[in-house]
Amino acid sequence: MRDFTKTPEPSGGRSAARGSDRVPKGALRFVIQMHHATRLHYDFRLEDEGVLKSWAIPKGPTLDVGERRLAMHVEDHPYDYRTFEGIIPKGNYGAGEVIVWDRGWYELAEGTSTTQQIAKGKVKFILHGQKLHGMFTLIHIRGRGGEENAWLLIKDHDEYVDPKWRIEDHNESVKSGKTLADIAKDPSAPHWKSSRPAASRTTRPRRKIEPLPQVSTPMLATLIDKPFDDADWFFEIKWDGYRALLTIDADGTVKATSRNGKDFLDKFPELAELADAFSERPLIVDGEIVALDDEGKASFQALQNRMDRYGRQRSTEEEVTFVAFDLLYGNGRELCDEPLEFRKGALERIIRPGEGVLFSKHVVGTGNALFIFARDQGLEGIIGKRRASRYVERRSRDWVKIKTLQRQEFVVGGWTEPRGSRKAFGALLLGVYEGKQLVPAGSVGTGFDGKTLTAVMQQLRPLERKTTPFAKPIKTDTRPHWIEPKLVAEVTFLEWTRDGQLRAPVFVGVRADKKPRDVVREQPASTRDVA
Repeated sequence: MRDFTKTPEPSGGRSAARGSDRVPKGALRFVIQMHHATRLHYDFRLEDEGVLKSWAIPKGPTLDVGERRLAMHVEDHPYDYRTFEGIIPKGNYGAGEVIVWDRGWYELAEGTSTTQQIAKGKVKFILHGQKLHGMFTLIHIRGRGGEENAWLLIKDHDEYVDPKWRIEDHNESVKSGKTLADIAKDPSAPHWKSSRPAASRTTRPRRKIEPLPQVSTPMLATLIDKPFDDADWFFEIKWDGYRALLTIDADGTVKATSRNGKDFLDKFPELAELADAFSERPLIVDGEIVALDDEGKASFQALQNRMDRYGRQRSTEEEVTFVAFDLLYGNGRELCDEPLEFRKGALERIIRPGEGVLFSKHVVGTGNALFIFARDQGLEGIIGKRRASRYVERRSRDWVKIKTLQRQEFVVGGWTEPRGSRKAFGALLLGVYEGKQLVPAGSVGTGFDGKTLTAVMQQLRPLERKTTPFAKPIKTDTRPHWIEPKLVAEVTFLEWTRDGQLRAPVFVGVRADKKPRDVVREQPASTRDVA
């Protein structure tokens, strides 16, 4: 705890002068201080019982109802601390610059005592500030251990909702009009020292660190037939890339493995630099390796351009991003038994912006609206995840996927001769496994450009053989060539025909992270069975 009796920091009770931020008589005040300490964050404080009840919010508040902000409950502060704006010198706890980002008064929307509502784990209130207005809710995340001080700050539905509002556009003090940068270079800015020193490796209490678990298989989603709305579920965009488990050891060594255990660092060597993208280690993070276009959409074809005929990294300007959506190990312990809502909150808090890692955001409950957005944007689909779900190393109905088009992997069993001016091949001959037999599923001849035709042909030639790998005969318009069934292609299509063939298939790319023997016909479950 800070010792306010030994610092020039404001201290005292309710009798202090209120200054220019006038509020109705008897109203309770709030203040939000923008604080650049180890990392930029926002200190959110509600007056009650003569003190300021306080939370640290790494990303600050939002006016978007689809966003939830992690808020860490911290010690109460003296009432007069609300006016402090200045510099905390190095070597002191919270060292850095502070400005009064917003201030005003608030009223409870539920209950009559803020302290009592905090004890209940939920505080619903209306802000009347100079920047923020309207109803908000603070809700305690009740995990089974670890971060007992973790809360979420949520913007409620009202006339002040604004999805386009960005906190980065409002970085000035409501007290002085200054920014943190102005405070940093102002020699006359108030300074104060705390009797509590900055945390260091020699002063932190030691705690037991659990060893990193062996996670070999990521949690997989069950395909269902249509989207749904449910407040107990998170819904995210389905990212079009390579699924990867990212392991970061205490010394910063990074490992990135595919769902079938392959090492991704030879294909994407820049992933080895991702240790600095997180504020702690060791870690195990589940996510997707993607290549983003200018509109922020994931392009699987751009990932294909990163690899040569052997699936190795080649010279290219295509950059990849690691989209993180789950935290399996952090804060010195395994988190798989914690609810998803806890794991995602802990993950968002430790990601450093601009370092090659993107947090996979979600919406709460509104799966139908997100599905419509994904379809209209030409995205692959969405993922639904039960908020209370544990992380299990298998396919689960606590996670579901809903696709805008039917799309899945197929084993390539051969190719056909091209016609006319077509180069390389005419179509790929596709199949899926039924038991130990590879059965035909049709062919795909669209979705290729000249560059892709050449690249795929380079992968087909070394696998050529004289006999068909399929368990049933295949009719083709031109001469077929057969290959060892070791290549997996991803294809979109409209539907399956009655005889088990693909209708209107389009080639997406070759998958280096899928085992051919795991490729079967995907059968969607009914939404009624999971929602």
